[in-house]
Amino acid sequence: MRLNRQTRQVHVFRQDGSVLTVPWDSLFLTLGEEKSPLSGTTYDLRAHVLDADGETVRESFSLGYPSLLSNAGSIDKFWAFLQPYMEAEDGVERTWRHLKENTGYLMPVDGRKEGWRWSIVQNYAWTGHWPWLQFIGSPVLGLNAIGRMFAMWTSKVPKWPEEVERENLVEADDPYVLTWRDNGPIGWWELYWPLICTILGVGGFVGVIVWIVSGLWR
Repeated sequence: MRLNRQTRQVHVFRQDGSVLTVPWDSLFLTLGEEKSPLSGTTYDLRAHVLDADGETVRESFSLGYPSLLSNAGSIDKFWAFLQPYMEAEDGVERTWRHLKENTGYLMPVDGRKEGWRWSIVQNYAWTGHWPWLQFIGSPVLGLNAIGRMFAMWTSKVPKWPEEVERENLVEADDPYVLTWRDNGPIGWWELYWPLICTILGVGGFVGVIVWIVSGLWR
């Protein structure tokens, strides 16, 4: 997804790979809610594209969500971060400062696939405050990390149409450019401990499966 503050356009990929471009000011924003047996109830900032009657929803997409552990109240905080960029006079500077000072890492996925290290980091990020939980849940979290890597390896990098690229050119001397290359080094608890948990968890799972199968052959 791309938000263009100057043209006030939002560009977002649809599920079929096509691109939707819609004016920011025409979006109907609301609290999105989804339920699943694995993650329970999750919330996101949902954007609806309305028909001319102002009531019929033509398309919908998510503007994002803070984390898997977020509640309905946290969406207000997410909106408080997102809104100034598009609507406040000093929105660019405020957004840049927030990302610079309060965001741990920016994802290195611009024009490239997520690497295996970042699959590990992102997979365990929501449990980052509880290393003991990462260890206990390592069979499930580890298998999920492997699945995430496989999904990345078998996916293709999305490519914006040329007209979208032309409308979103970044000037070489833009003082507010901030990318994943500005990240600090990944720490022990962010990568190496989750990596150990993944190896132990997946190894333990495979060991149990081998033990069960070998018992069936006796």
